[in-house]
Amino acid sequence: MARTGEVRRRAGYDLTLWPACVRGYPLREQIAAASAAGYSCIAVNSATYVAALSEGLSGAEVAEIVKDHGLRVSWVDAVTGWLPVRYPPRAPELRDFLDHDLDIAFEMAETLGATSLLAVGSFDHATIPMQELVDRFGSLCDRAARRGLRVGLEFIPFWGIPTLRTALDIVAAAGASNGGFVLDSWHFYRGDPDLALMGEIPAGKLYAVQLADAALRIRGVNLLDDCLQYRCAPGQGALPLDDFMASVTRLGASDFGPEIFSSALDTLPAQQAAELCADATRVLLKKHHIAA
Repeated sequence: MARTGEVRRRAGYDLTLWPACVRGYPLREQIAAASAAGYSCIAVNSATYVAALSEGLSGAEVAEIVKDHGLRVSWVDAVTGWLPVRYPPRAPELRDFLDHDLDIAFEMAETLGATSLLAVGSFDHATIPMQELVDRFGSLCDRAARRGLRVGLEFIPFWGIPTLRTALDIVAAAGASNGGFVLDSWHFYRGDPDLALMGEIPAGKLYAVQLADAALRIRGVNLLDDCLQYRCAPGQGALPLDDFMASVTRLGASDFGPEIFSSALDTLPAQQAAELCADATRVLLKKHHIAA
């Protein structure tokens, strides 16, 4: 563990642990696992943060734990409060995970020193008009800009912002200088995988890349089940991640990390899960000459 104040510095990129990889563990254990596995940053999910507060930790104490482990908080994860629908009505089991007021996200960013918010739209497709999405994303970016924060929009193929095309149109129409993209390899290949479309992402606007592999065909009862139970580490599935990475590297991304929702990964101790994900991610990055 690093000494207090001795925050691990990145070299060529930030390696971020997204909480999906250690989702079964409380925040303190997620932080310790990230540090032990050599990540430079950690994303913190609103639900995990709220749970930590309910267990007696203060936000300031969480921030100190992060610092003591030589990490930085890069992202506030799964921000849904910018929209009138914060969790999908047909998946009420996700309410505790997603249904959080926007004020919580900004409180987390201020308290933990996060630099970016991950905006997602977990509503049913076509239930919120496009112009409202543009207006609300622009308002979110304006509020974030006053606090020096970036906002990365993530598309998710089974919800209301399902493709990169849709996300591109929202960000472009909003026109916010601090609005950009988070690109997830699983979402890309399970949606509309148009590699040429990546070229439309403006320079400097790809704020983070989340990496996961999967089988070529969906597993489980539906796409949501496949997403939340059957992802795997890069190189352990059959997705053409080399093609994905070739496009990503041309965009100059510098924040990479595994986001692997997996019932198999859930059975591992937190540190082992974090290490497995980190090792596989580093192999892929090294293959594409992204220097550590």
